[in-house]
Amino acid sequence: MSIEKMTHARIDLTKGNELIIKEMQSSGITWKTGIDGEEIWMGRIEVDANTKSKALHHKESETVHYLLRGKVKVHYGENYASTVELGEGDFIYIPPYLAYTFENPIETEKLDLVTFMASTHQIVYLERDEHVQVPAEFNKEEVLVVRASELDGSTDQTKNMPRKTGIQSTKIWIGRVTGEPASDSGAHHHGEAETGGFIISGTTRILYGQNYQEYAEFVSGDFVHVPPFVPHIERNLNDTEAVEFLTARNPRNIVVNLED
Repeated sequence: MSIEKMTHARIDLTKGNELIIKEMQSSGITWKTGIDGEEIWMGRIEVDANTKSKALHHKESETVHYLLRGKVKVHYGENYASTVELGEGDFIYIPPYLAYTFENPIETEKLDLVTFMASTHQIVYLERDEHVQVPAEFNKEEVLVVRASELDGSTDQTKNMPRKTGIQSTKIWIGRVTGEPASDSGAHHHGEAETGGFIISGTTRILYGQNYQEYAEFVSGDFVHVPPFVPHIERNLNDTEAVEFLTARNPRNIVVNLED
């Protein structure tokens, strides 16, 4: 698709109560699609209390899980002996072909993950003792955990929108963004990057189209898909409350600010 056509593409909204079930395990784990783009997938994983996943990997796709609610333990490595526990607001990067399991260790509450994959949603389930042949080009990639308190604030390229990096990998940039009260981002686009977003809290409006006369409004739990090169403005209409959201891109974090 040409850049000219991209600049007139639509920004798509998926409401939180309209997510499509992508994958369901009998063990009480449900994957739901929020965005299914050309080179990105973004959705939610709901895990019942005291539930553990089967062993799995994602082939050549890179994956980031963000813990929205609850606690999660992720097991990987030889005999799945390496374990990391995430708290709310933490990110974990899962490289291609990395076999792992995840579990909700809490007896009484569900856990909720927001998950981003590039280039596509892929799941291969394994027997627990099954060996995965990892292609040589992926052999050196490792699991990376970034805590909520460790986000990098050096990527504030857009006014009124502090942007903090969680994970930057070969195909993925994902971070947490704040839309300040009664403010907007100014007009910008994201170059060749395909962008997905998830609203953590608050309400925001994205203006786009000719003279920015079209808009979509998003609330907590909604997903937004922004194709490459589409000029837009993000606006918080609330005078007192910020909007918090995740933004994820493939291939990298590109922000091109435009003249007002």
